[in-house]
Formats: sequence, C-alpha cells, structure tokens
Amino acid sequence: MHRHTLTDRVQFADTDMAGIVHFSNFFRYMERVEHDFFRVLGMSIWDKSAEIPVEERVGWPRVHVSCDFRAPLFFEEEFTMELLVEQVRPRTLRYVVRFWKQDGNLSAEGKLVAACVRKDAETGKMKAVDIPERIRSRITVAPPELLKLP
Repeated sequence: MHRHTLTDRVQFADTDMAGIVHFSNFFRYMERVEHDFFRVLGMSIWDKSAEIPVEERVGWPRVHVSCDFRAPLFFEEEFTMELLVEQVRPRTLRYVVRFWKQDGNLSAEGKLVAACVRKDAETGKMKAVDIPERIRSRITVAPPELLKLP
C-alpha cells in the first residue's frame, strides 16, 4: 500500500484567535494520518508487547518534518489528509502528506521522515535498524505521478 486518506474536521482547540488552524497542528495531523495508515495495514505504530517479542519491537522517531502552507483551514471545516509513501529505505520511511480542503484546493503539503529504531540490548540506547520484513512487505512507494502536485 502506498496511499492512504483520512478525513477530519477542524476542532476549536486546533485554531488560533482568528479561527484558523495553528501551523503546529499540521504536524499533529501528519502523525494522525500516519498512525491510521499503519492501522489500515493491520499494524500499529507501537508494537504491542503481547504480539511482538521484546527483541523484535521497533519504534519510529521522526528525523525530519516540514510543511508548506497554501490556504488556511478554519474551525469546523472538513478536510482530507492524503498520505503518500515517497520513499522506503532500509531504515527509514519518507512520506508526503497533503491537506485538501473540501473545495479541492490544497491547504498544505508536509514531508515526514521516520527512522526505524530498536533499543540496543547492550547499551540500552535506541539504534537505527532495518525495517522488519513484517512491516516492509506491506508498504510500497507511490507511483511518481501521484507524488507530483496536480
């Protein structure tokens, strides 16, 4: 799977005094659609202890995130988040996340890079590791035509 969408509505707590979504909330939205993407694939962004042995659990810290803004989203406005898998590397996933207004206009476009890490048994520190096949096998890169802005 290389594309996932999630529709939501702007909540009052997401807005500034003018009723416009505060820029910082776009980063929370990116994480929300990423988590939903994993759920649709039958997984979770957080490996559950009962399902995955301790030595096989991974985490996904963000190593890069950015967002370009084009048109505001307002309180109670419905919008669609579109996640596209831009790149799958041995230890990282790179996403493009677009925020579409209901009229079809692009509100914002974000980029998110998550590294696959595991706690090192010897040092206790998080260490980048190859994405496990149980995850890697379910994720594909979006075709170039989808990654280009319309």
